[in-house]
Parts: sequence; structure tokens; C-alpha cells
Amino acid sequence: MGYLVLAVAAAVTYGVVVCVYRLYFSPLAKFPGPKIAAVTSWYNGYYDLVSGGQYIWVIEEMHRKYGPIVRTRPDTIHVNDPAFIEKLYSQSPKHRRERHSTILGTMQADGSILATKDHDLHRRRRAVLNPFFSSQNVRRLSPVINGILFNLLRRMEGWAKTGQPVKLNSAYRAATKDVIQAYALGDGEMCLDMEDCNAAFFDVFTPQRVCHLGTHAFWLAYLMANLPPVIMTTLLPRVGVFATFMINLNAEIDQIRQADKLPEGKTIFHEILRSDIPSSEKETPRLADEAMVLVIAGSETTASTLAAITYHLLADPSLMARLRVELERVMPDVNEIPDPSTLNRLPFLNALIQEAIRLYPGASHRQDRVAPDEDLVYQRPDGQTFVIPAGTGVGMTAPLVNRNPDLYPNPLEFRPDRYLENPGLAAYQFAFSKGTRQCIGINLAYQELQTFVAGIFRKYDVYDASKDKQSGPTMELYKTKEEDVAIYSDYVTFGQYPGSQGLRVIIRE
Repeated sequence: MGYLVLAVAAAVTYGVVVCVYRLYFSPLAKFPGPKIAAVTSWYNGYYDLVSGGQYIWVIEEMHRKYGPIVRTRPDTIHVNDPAFIEKLYSQSPKHRRERHSTILGTMQADGSILATKDHDLHRRRRAVLNPFFSSQNVRRLSPVINGILFNLLRRMEGWAKTGQPVKLNSAYRAATKDVIQAYALGDGEMCLDMEDCNAAFFDVFTPQRVCHLGTHAFWLAYLMANLPPVIMTTLLPRVGVFATFMINLNAEIDQIRQADKLPEGKTIFHEILRSDIPSSEKETPRLADEAMVLVIAGSETTASTLAAITYHLLADPSLMARLRVELERVMPDVNEIPDPSTLNRLPFLNALIQEAIRLYPGASHRQDRVAPDEDLVYQRPDGQTFVIPAGTGVGMTAPLVNRNPDLYPNPLEFRPDRYLENPGLAAYQFAFSKGTRQCIGINLAYQELQTFVAGIFRKYDVYDASKDKQSGPTMELYKTKEEDVAIYSDYVTFGQYPGSQGLRVIIRE
């Protein structure tokens, strides 16, 4: 009994000492923010795990109360000031930037560039992938993207015949996954060719609390990730589908590796395996991690932005009219998709895409960085200066930066014209992050959005119930509100409010 009392006393004493240190003696003690966030990371954990991805809005409220720089965890600072982007997310090789542990745990994909902490290892890994996502090489992917667009339009024609509401979120996810799947791994079973657009696969990645376990209970997330698939499938059927997905990815990588002769230029992973990078970087588990992140990040994020664009075009016929006038000039034939350079020059199309990405960025989580070799100095607009010590996690968050009223008056209003009135705004777009760890798929995402928006809405107009008859195919929103495509919660990618049915439409040919 005496030992138990001593153990409890020691634990209490340790807790008190830690709290006192974090509040009064930590290098971050003078940074503004709620005391409870400075004392324990479980304040963050509560809003991530119990409240369901709500810490993003707690941070937003902190900024309203304490200003543009706040302490959000015992070891982490958050800034909501676009003027700090260039310094924090430096492009210069002289300024090393590493991932912070707050994001690494959510990935469970240690071999991917997204979850690579070390600056130099990340640079080497990314250098192998960079050529595949250059503007030039992405433009060469046009025939693949166009083919998948026409496959999507074919499915939409079929759904129109049923007269029933269609969940376009699922179709958009299927289309964007098919693009990255074809580019990364080659021909396989395409989601758009499946009756339900591979709904079971996408249900796994429907934002859920489990993704935050890696941050707040890493050991539990690691245990779950390493359970035998048969056990995982029994205990957690949705996670079991993910385990099967990873097994299949490993098998696909092995199949490419074992080919008698690796063909030149077939897919991303054919080229990686043909390259002269160290053999340790070609191991199947690492490449499977890379493939998993490419497939998931390359589908869910772009699809959610496409859903938001669709909602606003159908909810506001004036936007649709302006877009279709612009598209008709370069697309006299609805079956002939203009080349990427032509689409890239269409002002309203690209303003529409920029505004959708601003308000509905696919990635909602904090983009935390660590500057291991230098202190970072931040000066608030009122002149007060803060020195962020080297090695400290510090980040910004796309949905918050992209709603900064100093840059975007009436920031919650969907208004593409802001980019036509001030083209320089595009330089502040933070949806893909910035710096040496900016989303590698940014060029692919823009080209997919341009192609899909042009192809879909050159064909489909807004349904007008006041007219006796409309010529040509139309779409109409079905029991869908703006909240069904908006950010409600942060699960690395953003989630809609509980019970949302997503983007539903009725298609008429």
C-alpha cells in the first residue's frame, strides 16, 4: 500500500512540475493562447477525437481572441497571417523545413513523401517524383484524363435514364481515383466501370475520428495498422477494406518489379523501379506507402472541390451562364475537349476553380513545420515581435488562411470575381500548402478540375422548372445545401456535417 501511495504521489508531483514548466518556464510560455492548450495536448485531442475533428474551429476562435499567433499545444504554435507564409514555408534550400510529429502520426505511411520528417530524405524522395508532376508531363496526360471524363459522362447518361437522384460525390471520387491510378500504377479495375463506383473503397476514407489516433494515441494506431487483415476485417470492417487495399498495392508493386523488362515510361512506379535511386528506396512496402498516399490524396481532395463547384453552378444559374458562354467559344463541339493550354487561358473557368479551392480546400489539417536550424521571427501587425525557437512546431491551416478577411473581403461568400478583379490573389492560394513540401500534385489537380468542369458543364446546363421544355441535358440539385459540400470537420481531409448525404442531383438528358 505504501508503494502505491508513493507512486501516486510521484505521478501527481510529476504532473504538477510539467504543468508549471509549460506555463511559466517553457520557451513558448510567453506566446498567447488558452492555458489549457499550453498545459496538455489532450485539449487538442478532445476536440479531434471526442468532438470529431473540431479543433480547427477552436483554433479559429483562439485567433479571434488572442490575435494572429497562438500556442495551440504545449509544443506547437499556429499563425493565421498570410504575410508569414513566405518565411515559414520557404522555398530556399538554405532554410530546412521538416514535418512536425502532429501530422506524421495521422499518415500511417512512413515511406511516403507526405510522412517523411527529415528535410534531406524528403528532398531526395521528392526529386524522384517531381518530373512526373511537372506541368509538361501532366499536359501529356490529357488523353487519359479526357478518356476518364468521357467515361464519367457515359455513366451520367445512364443515371439520367433512371430518373433517380445521384450522389455525384461518389462519381467524382471514382473519376479522380481512376486518373491517378492509371498514371501511377497502370491499367487496372477502374472505379467508374464498377456498378457502385467502388463505394466500399471510398467509405473507408470517409472522414472519421480514427485518423487522429496517430497523433494522440500513436501506439494504438500502429497496433491497428499492423493487425492481421483477417482480424482487422472482423473487428473493423471498414478498416479491413483499407488493409486489403494495401495488400493489393504491395502485390501491384511486386508485379511491376518482377516484369522481365521494365518498359520505359509506362507508369510512375515503372519509372521509379527503373531509376538509379538506392535499392532501399525501391523496397515494396515503401513504394506501397507512396502509392497509397498518391491514390488517396489524388482522389478525395480534387473530388471534394469538384463537388463544391458543381453545387455553386447549380445553385446560382448566373454563374453557370457565364461559364457556358466562355466554354462555348472554345468548345463548339461538346465532345471535343480543348487542350490544357486553352483551358488554362479561360478567365472565368479558372477564377471559379480558384474560388472553390479557396473555400473548400481538400486538405483541412494544419500544415505544421519545424525549422530545425533557425529561430523564426514573427511580427504582429501591432508591432509586437515573437521569436519562435528552432525545433518548434509551427503551422498554418488552409481553411483559415483562405478566409482571412484582409485578403478576402466577405470571405465566406463564394465570389469568383474576386480573382478577376485582383489576379494577384492567386499567389496567396494556400490550399496546396507552400514551400518545398507543397502538394506535389498541384498541376494535376488543376488540369483535372479544368478538364472535368469544362467537359461536364459544356454539356449540362441548370434545370429550369419554370420552362415547359429545355433543349439539351440538364442537372438539378436534389435536397442539397451548401453545408453538404462545405467544411464541417477536420479529418486531414475535410468532412461534412453528420448525416449529410453529400452532393445529390437529378440528371436529365
